[in-house]
Amino acid sequence: MNWQLDPLLHLVASGFIIVVLARAVLEKVQDYGLFVANLRDYRLLPEALAPLAALLLLVAEIAAIACLMYPAASQIGAILAALLLCLYAFAMAAVLIAGRSEIECGCGGEGQLVSWTLVARNAVLAAVSAAIMLQTSPRPMGWSDMLIGPMAVFVLLLLLATAEKTIGTWAVIRRLDSGSFN
Repeated sequence: MNWQLDPLLHLVASGFIIVVLARAVLEKVQDYGLFVANLRDYRLLPEALAPLAALLLLVAEIAAIACLMYPAASQIGAILAALLLCLYAFAMAAVLIAGRSEIECGCGGEGQLVSWTLVARNAVLAAVSAAIMLQTSPRPMGWSDMLIGPMAVFVLLLLLATAEKTIGTWAVIRRLDSGSFN
């Protein structure tokens, strides 16, 4: 069976992952010290390697963005994005399994506590990245595709922002229930 992705879906998936990664890069760069500290909190690698790991992760995210923006390299960008998102999901799962849920995910932005919901979010984002690797059908893109594509990316970003706010709210409720704000 030869799976093919409609060119509009390819455009939307690529644009969505590019914006998600770009947002993450910008937020991590704006508070690089916090990003390094979050990596240290995971305790999955020696503390001294956290600054190097942070730099390598940022470079990998930037490389994924660049590759996704260049059609001839989009497969490489999709693979790199999917691998990064899986790595992040596995790291979060590892700390959760170890019983350490009171650390920030390190995703950038407001900061969210690691949770199984964030693991699932990253798995979905990895699946979207993997879909970009599918062969694109030969259907030509029309002007309506060029209008719908950016709007669909925007709607997906709004849905992601809503999901992230919901996840953050659940984390606050969980902390209030456990009394860890006291």
